[in-house]
Amino acid sequence: MRFFPFSLLAPALLLSSGFIPLSGQIPDEKREHDSSLGLHFVSIPGTPALLATHETRVSDWQAFISASGREWSYKPHFEQGPDHPVVGITLEDARAFCTWLTEKERAEGKLNAAQSYRLPGRADWDAAAGLLRTRKPDLTVEEKVADEQVFPWGMAWPPPAGVANLANGEIPGYDDSFPFTAPVGQFKPSAEGLYDLAGNVWEWCWDPEIRAEQVGVLRGGSWAYFRPECLRSDYVYAVPVDMRMPTIGFRCVFEDKQRTATMLAAAEKIKAEIRSQRREEIMGGAVTKDDLAAMKEKLKNAPATAATSSAPLKPAEAGQAFVNALGLTFVPLPGSSILLGSTEVRVQDYEAWLKTKGGTWENKAPFLSLDHPAVGVTWEEATAFCNWLTEQDRASKLISVNASYRLPTDLEWSQAAGLTDETGADPSQRHEKASRHFPWSAEGTFPPPSSSTNLDATRIEGYRDSYSYTAPVTTEVANAKGIQGLGGNASEWCQDPWPGAKSERVIRGGSWLSRDQDQLRTGHRQHAPQDSRNNSIGFRLVLELPAP
Repeated sequence: MRFFPFSLLAPALLLSSGFIPLSGQIPDEKREHDSSLGLHFVSIPGTPALLATHETRVSDWQAFISASGREWSYKPHFEQGPDHPVVGITLEDARAFCTWLTEKERAEGKLNAAQSYRLPGRADWDAAAGLLRTRKPDLTVEEKVADEQVFPWGMAWPPPAGVANLANGEIPGYDDSFPFTAPVGQFKPSAEGLYDLAGNVWEWCWDPEIRAEQVGVLRGGSWAYFRPECLRSDYVYAVPVDMRMPTIGFRCVFEDKQRTATMLAAAEKIKAEIRSQRREEIMGGAVTKDDLAAMKEKLKNAPATAATSSAPLKPAEAGQAFVNALGLTFVPLPGSSILLGSTEVRVQDYEAWLKTKGGTWENKAPFLSLDHPAVGVTWEEATAFCNWLTEQDRASKLISVNASYRLPTDLEWSQAAGLTDETGADPSQRHEKASRHFPWSAEGTFPPPSSSTNLDATRIEGYRDSYSYTAPVTTEVANAKGIQGLGGNASEWCQDPWPGAKSERVIRGGSWLSRDQDQLRTGHRQHAPQDSRNNSIGFRLVLELPAP
């Protein structure tokens, strides 16, 4: 990890605007603290909080369960000792532990009313990981790039031996000897003595002022992770707050609000001085009341900028691009009268339907965000969504009473992907005669250009993308027709039954789990029962317009 000598950093304080140097010493700058459970806390440059040197252990959690009477039945599929990090923890679980430990030690007289345990905020974690933005007021372009690429152990990839407990055997040239969790403190600590900032378990972060109650933040990676983009120091993994996995734990922070207030007050004074200095530099001298009055007058007399307004949606027309009430874009498919969705249907679109009908999303994948493709949806559910959207847009007169949404046919999907010379009477025959055509290359070039689509990149030699799971639907480079997502991200249901199996439906295209070259060919078909769901399968829409 990149750390600077403390003598060069102190006195300093991290605020939301960056690293602010102070004219005097930080009060109690090298403070440490020990909890009644034996958790040791140390100070970190860039934050007034003290961070636990290691993750919360199984023994710590068991003490909490025993003392609080909290119900707990979770057990991972591997054995853990008392010094392993506790796993299967939700955000609420982690916060409950911090509250319990605070109340316990206040009752014992070990803490006063201004002292407490909590989860790290994002800024605390950034400081612990040594990101330069927490330790300098102004970064150069090179330093900003370095912050985006650095790992807790430095810039090296693969990781040097002994730095973290990662996905054993999945990173070429790296072996950490632990197939699952490891006892805390087994790997090299940071300069301040923090262990397992990378790997072992993902750790919850929580900022109380952020009111995203359904989404929490994890940092640091785990024993199951091996993709470099997920292990970088600044990587933020947004997940549902109730996500419970054998890869998720937490570490605590100790905060003394009196100390924090003293440091923040001192920093605010310095911030005011810096603002004053910058104003003087801009104005060419000290800023007077007359200067401020002149600036206000200038702003008052400046011409107002035109306000932006949303143009009303236009009804769908054959041969014209169309945007519907959900914000889904449709483009003409040459040689046909239909309009095809330029992207896969998103999570936010699918949830709008569920909300209208009061339904629930069965086994929704925890990694999905609103602009990701709606995966884990059955063919039957996708068809029901089409019917609902047809009624909605007919009622609002965006489409005519004879127009309707549906899933694409097998041949329409091929045409959208640029495959126009297929032979065969049905999807099965066309599958058997699949050419070397890929959605990104009619010439059969493989792998695709890096970051052009979303595949299982770690298993495709010579290819990289930035996503471990699904990605926003606009991630893939659009083809000449303006259509995205045909090569990867989510495989897609089609309307056609599979020959010889009427209850099964055709599935087209690669997904974030795809890596096999032959299976990524444009003409490759899959099929599955229409009532089945898979977290790699979503859908896109066709808008069928009446014949002129």
